[in-house]
Amino acid sequence: TRTGYPKVFVMNAGSHQLTQVTDGSSIDTEPVWSADGRTLYFTTNRSGGPQVYRVSANGGGAQRVTFENKYNASPSLSADGKTLAVLSGSNNAYNIAVQDLASGRYNVLTQSGANQSPSLAPNGKMVLYATESGGRGVLSMISTDGRVKITLPARKGDVREPAWGPFNHTN
Repeated sequence: TRTGYPKVFVMNAGSHQLTQVTDGSSIDTEPVWSADGRTLYFTTNRSGGPQVYRVSANGGGAQRVTFENKYNASPSLSADGKTLAVLSGSNNAYNIAVQDLASGRYNVLTQSGANQSPSLAPNGKMVLYATESGGRGVLSMISTDGRVKITLPARKGDVREPAWGPFNHTN
């Protein structure tokens, strides 16, 4: 980094010009774009522990988004910009949580404590995440209301860092 601390930058793909979006002496990582391309959500330690903040893609003052629990990281935003999924940590247990961005309502969806890498489905209804089962890394999905939970079958190896593929709208 140019600042001595990891920061969020935006690069113009045409000119390759970099614009620094975050500043200060915090560690700023894991940026994700809002659907309209105007806002970035990112993980930072500027409030003492990892929390999710948002900032204009042009830079400026960042606003804290998550306040529940001591640890919120790995943000994933729904395509409609209404729901944020995070990795929520408390007492060395890491679970998947969702937050309604309009109301601030926060709901921890999983209870195993060994979860990571939430990825919201394009329709905002399911969260794909990595977890452990039988000593192996597997993928699971849970609905954003917590009612449906599915572990995806894997025959061998460990599975990590899930992500949904591109969602193309056709009208």
